[in-house]
Amino acid sequence: MEEQDFSKWGTLELKAVSSEGEWISSHMSYENHLDTLFLIRTETAKSYAFPKCRDPRFGKEDIFAFLSDDSKLRIKDLKSETVKTIENVSRYELIDGGKYILTLNRNHGIKSLLTIWDRRYKIIDTISGVLEYKLNFNSTALLFSFEKKGLNEIGIINFNSYSRENITEDKQAKFYNLTWHKNGLAVAFLSKTGKSSERDVINYYNIRERKLFTSFSSFNDGRTSPVIYSRLPLSISSDAGIVFFRENKTIGNDSQAGIGVVEIWNGNDKAIYPDRIRMEAGGIKLLLSAWEPKSNRFLEISSTDQTETRLTGKEDYIISYNKNAYGRQEIYQPEADFYIQNIKNNSRELFLKKFTIDTYRMIFDPMSNKILYYRENNWWIYNPEYKTHLNITGKITAKWDNSSEESAPHQFRVYNCAGWSSCGRKVILYDRNDIWLADTDGSSVKRLTRGKEKNMIFRIDKSEYSLEKPEILNLSGNLILKAVNTDDWSAGYFTFNIKSDKKLLVYGQKDYSHIYKSAGNFYVYITQSFNSAPQIEFIKKNSTKPSVLFKSNQQQKEYFYGRSELLFYSAGNGEKLKAALFYPADFDPEKKYPMIVHIYDSMSKELHKYVNPSLLNMEGFNITNYTLKNYFVLLPDINYQIGNTGFSALDCVKAAVNETIKKTSIDPLKIGLYGHSFGGYETCFIVSQSDIFAAAISGAGISDNIGFYFNISRNAVFKSDMWRFESQQWRMGKSLYENKESYLRNSPIIYADNVKTPLLLWTGKEDRVVPWSQSTAYYLALRRLGKKTILLSYPKQDHSLENTESQIDLTRRMMQWFDYFLKNKSIHWIEKGTSE
Repeated sequence: MEEQDFSKWGTLELKAVSSEGEWISSHMSYENHLDTLFLIRTETAKSYAFPKCRDPRFGKEDIFAFLSDDSKLRIKDLKSETVKTIENVSRYELIDGGKYILTLNRNHGIKSLLTIWDRRYKIIDTISGVLEYKLNFNSTALLFSFEKKGLNEIGIINFNSYSRENITEDKQAKFYNLTWHKNGLAVAFLSKTGKSSERDVINYYNIRERKLFTSFSSFNDGRTSPVIYSRLPLSISSDAGIVFFRENKTIGNDSQAGIGVVEIWNGNDKAIYPDRIRMEAGGIKLLLSAWEPKSNRFLEISSTDQTETRLTGKEDYIISYNKNAYGRQEIYQPEADFYIQNIKNNSRELFLKKFTIDTYRMIFDPMSNKILYYRENNWWIYNPEYKTHLNITGKITAKWDNSSEESAPHQFRVYNCAGWSSCGRKVILYDRNDIWLADTDGSSVKRLTRGKEKNMIFRIDKSEYSLEKPEILNLSGNLILKAVNTDDWSAGYFTFNIKSDKKLLVYGQKDYSHIYKSAGNFYVYITQSFNSAPQIEFIKKNSTKPSVLFKSNQQQKEYFYGRSELLFYSAGNGEKLKAALFYPADFDPEKKYPMIVHIYDSMSKELHKYVNPSLLNMEGFNITNYTLKNYFVLLPDINYQIGNTGFSALDCVKAAVNETIKKTSIDPLKIGLYGHSFGGYETCFIVSQSDIFAAAISGAGISDNIGFYFNISRNAVFKSDMWRFESQQWRMGKSLYENKESYLRNSPIIYADNVKTPLLLWTGKEDRVVPWSQSTAYYLALRRLGKKTILLSYPKQDHSLENTESQIDLTRRMMQWFDYFLKNKSIHWIEKGTSE
């Protein structure tokens, strides 16, 4: 296979399944953008191809609709196989299985012609000048704003028995930010005249009463109209009595913060200066507020000192906290005091003191105001009506977090909550392996699966659940469980019923994903392995024998291709570990091959992932590219000891390499090493301690632990990177000043004089995660010491390269680096840059 062949490879997506499972739609996307949409009949596997088409939807089992690149809506009748074409369509909707078809000729926010068709393609309504629309949650009604003959109007279409009503109109004000109540009881929207001095106005329409309420410049309590942040959506409370919005609240600037000639970084700042300035954003904060339409009462819910807010499931209470309350916490998810406020009477009290802001450890019952939270190794439920805290898992012995499951966890985490039963009386919890069912009154906790005994992990697949409420699970029917065996990374799907336990659907030495279940209990999913391209499989009701509906990348059979294998090895401390080994294409056991070792953390789980050959790689590395060029590729797992990160990586990687050399045809003198980011750090460290690698590449790596400890990250939040060392990936466990020796001992740059391996370094000059100075520092050290090194610095690129030209350049240069040192190929830029 040559580079020009890479464009033949595409990526498979399963796009849609008809209601009863008689039809599916898939899509193949390519780097050259010659994408194709497919329609496939599940009974016969007969397929239809539609090049350069997108956005497929089924109308029950009767019609299949999609858009083409020439702005045409094509609707295929699945019974007669005739195709109807509607011209000039940019977006569309199918209502009630295609009983109504909505088409719009322009994109969102641009005046568009909305046309409503019936199933016989007869136009039953047209509305010109439509700017925005929003379907309710069950698609039985449409809220839309439009401009007609100088008037701005907003209206509702009801599809149950087709009717249209206008809510209001205005010559100056435009209507936008359309919102439905979750049960369709009301709608809300903003309006504004367009004058810079005018503020946004909230409008609320009660559908049953057919009554419009509008917020005014002043409220009954004497407050003036708030400044609404219109880029965030509105929401309507469960009882349809309150509209929630975000207020642009101006607060007083700290005169001591530093203006003009100096920035003042106070030693007692709870957030460091850049983060404090970012949060204050010039004196503006976005606060959760509410408006009560019937009383025209304004409710200021969050305050300038409690800016972070979350609503309970029934939205009668709000949780608020200040994430910087305790300050100087070098952890990713700091602790704060959590307050609960009754929205109706505005009372507020502390309910959790010094609790983590990690959202996975506080979960809201979607059908009540109860709050599930994780503390002191157990799950608790707080009931705000009775102000009670109940430990619902204290009666059993189980580990709900990873604190003792791994030698040195990447970061503390809980195994999470899968959701709540539709009856509201049970909650579904995960431990490392299994699924548990706990009563919310604390009376019972039951293990539903038996994964621990076989080293399997069971999780509920939520593909079939509503995107609006994926946390509500119907326990009276069949659930789909995804299963993964951590011993060998085999996987599959089971169906599960509380009354009849689990039943196997499909299982094997493959990767399984994107499962769909039709109303008729047919199952369709994607499966793949490293040397078997993704394909769509279909399982009929009451069967466990799948049939193949669609195979991607069938051109692969024309080329030599690699395969993968799981290896086992032992670290220096005797701990059993795994590694994924990928074989060269056209492997000959009589030959010796070079090998690339790709490192990061736990990598063996990539064993069954299919990787398209490509030059467009954000980190420059592609497993398939290397196996096609007759390299072995090894992805080992690394386990860590607290305070000994670099040496842990060294020990595990050397052990994996030595075990691999024993078992297969690898030239021990032609082994390369590559890592990116944290893997780049490990690469820099390993080559400073060992010369078993003939060449290495470090991408966006860290070379100076001390310097990076004091770095201020620019990735989303401006905070120091101390937390990465003390409680996250570096696993040091203590601050620099509590364990200086370990920080220095695991810092690559200290040992730069030991490096014998030719090292290529690459970095993005605008890297917001790891500053490019980390790569330049190691480059300068190696250059000063006369070592073989080259630095590739990519202007205007971040931690991973996004520019396609940069991706292609890096992918080629990395391959050339290994070809030069591991295959003795002549590469001019390397010879020029590394010769003495």
